[in-house]
Amino acid sequence: MTDRDQQIIRHTDRYRIGTNAAYHSLVFDGQSLNAVTKVTARMCREGWLQRYRLVPPEDYFTLGPKAVRHLGYSLKRTEPLGPQALPIDYAVLLFATHGGRTRLLRSELNELLPWLPDSLCHAPYCRTSGGMLEMIRVDLGGSPNHISKKAARDCSKRVEIPEFAELIERQQFQLVVLTTTKAKARLIRQAMERMSWQCNIRLHIATIPRLTFLHLRNQ
Repeated sequence: MTDRDQQIIRHTDRYRIGTNAAYHSLVFDGQSLNAVTKVTARMCREGWLQRYRLVPPEDYFTLGPKAVRHLGYSLKRTEPLGPQALPIDYAVLLFATHGGRTRLLRSELNELLPWLPDSLCHAPYCRTSGGMLEMIRVDLGGSPNHISKKAARDCSKRVEIPEFAELIERQQFQLVVLTTTKAKARLIRQAMERMSWQCNIRLHIATIPRLTFLHLRNQ
């Protein structure tokens, strides 16, 4: 296995999903997308990656059987992502890899926030290049009001924890909502502003247009 193969496996482990486009951006500096597809095809044949259909003609990859054995994971990590996990993990992958941030592994989150209850560790968390901690809420197709209520609930559970409240006070935490269009982003922000929630929490709403295709796929 080459150093580049190992980088691909590490990225797939971190983001729980990979695509040829993401690998091209992260690992294949200056090379063609065709070069990426040849490498991922070989890694699938060798059992390091597992390929599934994303939105035609694009595929996505999970860890393969050989990779999960190497990393000590359950074979469940080789299975296709579910109807909620796929849009969440795909949106976080696109947001993080194009925005100077890194999704935290569970072990990294536990080390960074050892006081955070297990029940609050399942959401995706990222860390920006400047050290800002971000919790990600992905639009799964609900109304702006529904998404804003979910996001507010995410925050209310965390502000009750003194250590988390301190992060918020020091402006070292922000809530990120990923949605499909700028128009929906405006509606979500308006819905959040109408609610009685922790307004001192930094809020960032970003658009991931390709989420729309996954919403249509799940209908």
